[in-house]
Amino acid sequence: MSVLRIYFSSQWRDSASACPWALCEDSGAVVQSGTGTLASMPRASECVAILAPDRTLLIEVKTPPGSRRQWKAALPFLAENLTLPDPEENHVVLAAAPADGQAVLAVADKAWLRRVADACRTAGLPLRRALPEVLMPERAKSGWTLVWDGATGFVRTGASSGMALDTGDAAHAPVALRLMLNQAATRRPEQIRVRMLPGAETALPHWEDFAVTLEAGEPWDWRRAPIAADVPNLLAGELAPPSRPEEWWPRLRPAAYILLALLLVEMLGSNLQWGLLAHEESLLKGAMERAFRKAFGNEAAMVNAPLQMRRSMADIRHGAGLEDDNDFFPLMDLSARALSRLPAGSVREVHYEGGQLEVEVNAASTAELDALQAGLRNSGFAVRADTHAAGNGYSARFILQLAASS
Repeated sequence: MSVLRIYFSSQWRDSASACPWALCEDSGAVVQSGTGTLASMPRASECVAILAPDRTLLIEVKTPPGSRRQWKAALPFLAENLTLPDPEENHVVLAAAPADGQAVLAVADKAWLRRVADACRTAGLPLRRALPEVLMPERAKSGWTLVWDGATGFVRTGASSGMALDTGDAAHAPVALRLMLNQAATRRPEQIRVRMLPGAETALPHWEDFAVTLEAGEPWDWRRAPIAADVPNLLAGELAPPSRPEEWWPRLRPAAYILLALLLVEMLGSNLQWGLLAHEESLLKGAMERAFRKAFGNEAAMVNAPLQMRRSMADIRHGAGLEDDNDFFPLMDLSARALSRLPAGSVREVHYEGGQLEVEVNAASTAELDALQAGLRNSGFAVRADTHAAGNGYSARFILQLAASS
């Protein structure tokens, strides 16, 4: 995945303003770099805005009472006492998780940052993050990290602290840096690692009456600098870009895997149950076929053993002068329980043939016909019905057959 880094300084105004950019690979290697408008920049899978130090302000405030969710919406007002603009003009995000009753806030001009996001969207650049450059340099183990070009720069003093500096020169340190050292009397760094900007003199400055040792570090280049996971993204809250599947999928993946496992278990269970039922059916059919062969001989043609067995048993019963359950009178006796609930004269016609009874009835409503059909089924019939309107009521033809014989 390619990443396009775009540097936004205080001189950037709108989409017509030129700004430096660098196209990087996943490894951080720079493929291309240059300066130009947003519309002229190469396409990439993702864009990252690097905000110049003078475009962000990092402040530490006391966390108010209540849960983090409750006071998160009030972040602009927490920073009100330490910023000049009206709270509504500031875009404020948490720069780090609150600890010991203190929270570090990253503050940027809301209108300016919104113009950055809108301009990138108009230019077709998938801007996902806006990072403060002041928190990108790696922290020195026992001190601060100073990025310097010989006249100005910025300093990172902690995990979520740092600021842009005023001007200085080879002999005079920036006033802001001296003030920061005075305020950090109990936490004064043992040394300050100096990282020079490209094109600046490589020699360390020799500042007069400067109490902290300066140490030479690697040159600073925002194009190639690794981006740590804890660098805050200012595109949050109302300026957050639309979420993408690869962002919310990791949170849903465990639940999706559990659901998939449950579906697989359900499918395996259903298939196993159907397999057992099919096996039982096969065993039952085999037993019926063996019984048929035993009763009527191996020479008898067998197509449907259960049906042939029932018919043969009926013939045997008839030959012995006995009734069969599928005869007319047993079927009429069984159906009479349900038909007797109809008003007198409702049954118009009864027809019997081959173990099947056809009954034609009249009813005043479909509810009566539904009740009759339910009663016939409860009596042990397999029912087929043909219903149609007739005059002021309804007429229905019921075809009845014992459920065990259907």
